[in-house]
Amino acid sequence: MKQIATLLVTAMLIVLMAACGSDTNGATNDEAAPANNTETDNPKRSGSAETVTIRTSISDGELSKEQIAEFEAEHPNIKIEIDPVDATKLAAQLATNSAPDVIRISGVFDAPSYIIRGIAMDLTERIETSAMIDLDDLAPAANVFRFDGQTVGQGPIYGLPKDWSNDYAIWYNKRAFDAAGVPIPDPAVPLTWNEVMELAKKLTIKEGDTVKQYGLAATEWGRTEPNFNFLLQYVLSAGGSISAEDNGVMDFNIQPVKDFINMWVDAVKSHVGPNLLNNDQTSGGDLFLSDKAAMLIDGYWYGGVIRSNENTKSHLDDFGMLPTPIAPGGTRVAPTGSATGAIINKNTKHPEEAWTFFEWYFAGKPADDRAKTGWGLPAFKSKMELLPKETSFDQQVNAVLQDEMNYTQFLPVNPYLANGGWGIFDKYVQPLYFDKSSVDEAVIGITKDANVAVTEAKNAIGQ
Repeated sequence: MKQIATLLVTAMLIVLMAACGSDTNGATNDEAAPANNTETDNPKRSGSAETVTIRTSISDGELSKEQIAEFEAEHPNIKIEIDPVDATKLAAQLATNSAPDVIRISGVFDAPSYIIRGIAMDLTERIETSAMIDLDDLAPAANVFRFDGQTVGQGPIYGLPKDWSNDYAIWYNKRAFDAAGVPIPDPAVPLTWNEVMELAKKLTIKEGDTVKQYGLAATEWGRTEPNFNFLLQYVLSAGGSISAEDNGVMDFNIQPVKDFINMWVDAVKSHVGPNLLNNDQTSGGDLFLSDKAAMLIDGYWYGGVIRSNENTKSHLDDFGMLPTPIAPGGTRVAPTGSATGAIINKNTKHPEEAWTFFEWYFAGKPADDRAKTGWGLPAFKSKMELLPKETSFDQQVNAVLQDEMNYTQFLPVNPYLANGGWGIFDKYVQPLYFDKSSVDEAVIGITKDANVAVTEAKNAIGQ
């Protein structure tokens, strides 16, 4: 019992490390690149002749009953079962070796930790010899599933994204811009983040103390406040670094971090969007889609929301996308903050059948179906032509997108921090809204707690 409890605690740490949307990693060479000599890693093993069931945590919103039926008709010896999991359930399954065969994860935040722990199967040889996958055709974002134990984007391939986006672009609502008498910025010229915040102030309309229209909704679901992921994009653009090369130490006491926090605290205090100070609980997406917020920070995939929403699809031309903003004096980057996809569980009892499903889902007809919906960018360059382009809305978005793709990168995620980064950031930054702390105190506190989390994570996995 003690051994099982220990495994459960360790697995919980792994999943929680990698769970937020929002990610972490670092490892020794042995753990990060497991030897390709196990039964489950051998791509030349023959599949089972009997009918087997492959379980996956890919959701039913991403894998329809009709698609499952199509696959099973083509592969009568394989049944597909969707196993919905949350962090707690997956941790327990990993601890007892009962996790799904194909595990849905965020490539940016989750992949390295699964690789370090030896949970993800090395798919390099299978992908290199696949008749459906051309390595040269993979979009750069697919490299987020490569990891050599230290650097994301290098080393063996452990998974693929089902789709990805330039997750920190700016969407605009023309009706809200018109209401404030503010012209829409040139979509060919990226704004700086400071310019975005100043624009948000101009777009915020008040009657006395009542806000009639906000200038900015930070995300489709949350408040207009800074978060850890936004910080990573800003620091990347500013050319800064908060992690040592080996990811063993972190330091947030650098100027780009301070500049970022100061800029966002000012935006919160200026009430350019719903936040803890004004206690507005309305989601950013609802505000944006109902003409009560002029801008929204989100990736290409949000165009699918606009295109399908009953209140907006009748006037799509009132919406559009602007490029990902730049840190003042920084360089242009348009990183993906998730690249959601999947890995194959290295402990699967059916590696051949799991790979057959994986290959079909990520490179076959489902990949074409996903691209055509415009709810994300495909993992293959050749499938970009399938994105919606019929309407002037889609054409505007695609024009910006083509330029954005020249600046695609990954968020610089520390593989040992991940989910802990978001909570630690909020812990020390939120008091600043109420003048309960200073920026200098905040960055010192974030650094201290982040390094404790990194050390504990490394110790938990024996590094």
